[in-house]
Amino acid sequence: MTTTTSTTTSTTKLLCPECRRENEPERVYCHDCGARLDRTAVRVKKEPIQDTHKRVKRMFDPQRAKLKALGLTATRVIFGAGFAALVLDMVLPPDVPAPSKNQVLVSSLRFDLESMATKRVPTHKEVSEQEANVFVASALKSKQSALDLPLLSFKRALVTFHEKRCVLTTERSLQDYWPLYTTCIYAPELKDGRITAKVEGGRIGRLPIHPKLAQYMNVMFGDVFAALDRDAKLVSKIGGWELHEKSVTLIAPTP
Repeated sequence: MTTTTSTTTSTTKLLCPECRRENEPERVYCHDCGARLDRTAVRVKKEPIQDTHKRVKRMFDPQRAKLKALGLTATRVIFGAGFAALVLDMVLPPDVPAPSKNQVLVSSLRFDLESMATKRVPTHKEVSEQEANVFVASALKSKQSALDLPLLSFKRALVTFHEKRCVLTTERSLQDYWPLYTTCIYAPELKDGRITAKVEGGRIGRLPIHPKLAQYMNVMFGDVFAALDRDAKLVSKIGGWELHEKSVTLIAPTP
């Protein structure tokens, strides 16, 4: 009994002599560089015609094509949903305190800082988040125009306090229509009259940013730090601070 066969080509590998890319055995020219391949490495084998028919049928099976199309559609839907969720997290506002209109506490806090730095009185002062935010708002009020960026107008800067951590958030508005929030989490230290702050994380809207990537976000706050430079120098003259949940304790320098 004679078995009908067909011929197919195969090889363990068909390397390009120029770029060394491994190509499919059917190729004559390299997929990458286009160089002519050495096909002497290709060996021919016999395949029963029934196996050939099965292989071709699988290639043109409509059910398989439908499953492949369904899988591709599902992948696109999942990717689209993930991208939409990512964008939504970026535009949603984080949990930040409401804007304060009380400006009475500003002069008192600045006066206390100056007294602590020069006269060492009071020896300690508890500052709440509200006091700190009113102080920051007052310091930045006259520098609004310098903080505006192309297409992004500056609205406010906010601080929140946690144990040994200080969180700075800026709110800007895209053409005065859509608010955009950027946040950096700092571990600030005061040593030898110099303030340093290690970046430990960040957020864009509500989207968390990995600490290693958040290091590069620090440049987004450069204009705010420059606007607060005078007040930062005043704070650097005190003895130190203790960061707690919702408040910070300022400490006068020791005699």
